Amino acid sequence: MKKLSYLFFCLVCWPLSLLANETPQALQEAFMDALRANDVQGLADCYTSDAVNFPVSSLVGTGPQSVLEAWGGFFAAYRVVDAKLSAEHLEVHGDTAIAWGLFTIMAEPAAGGDVVEMKGRYMDIARNIEGNWLYVADHASIPLPAAEE
Repeated sequence: MKKLSYLFFCLVCWPLSLLANETPQALQEAFMDALRANDVQGLADCYTSDAVNFPVSSLVGTGPQSVLEAWGGFFAAYRVVDAKLSAEHLEVHGDTAIAWGLFTIMAEPAAGGDVVEMKGRYMDIARNIEGNWLYVADHASIPLPAAEE
């Protein structure tokens, strides 16, 4: 019986623990891994059900559904080739983490053409909810192009 219980733990419980983002850094890595994999569900899984996000493609969204819509539209138009963060900052205060910095996404247009480089900035707030860090607020933006003279 002990072997059966151990086997149950190994097959069911242990893999579930791997899904948890045990640190704010693990959450950020899970997000970036999903982005590089063009995995819209993986991105949505990084957010609480009531998370507020300010994606590049719309004014405001709430919860994983808005993440699915925003990134789903992006992935319909582009395939991410690479994504990186730079100028990263992270502060942890108890069960709340605040992160900000810059991002670069290299993506191929779905319709074909050259890889496009997108540079922007991000700021997010994550909370530790029962041992799993998730985004409760996320703001990404890309600067407007310079005005032509």
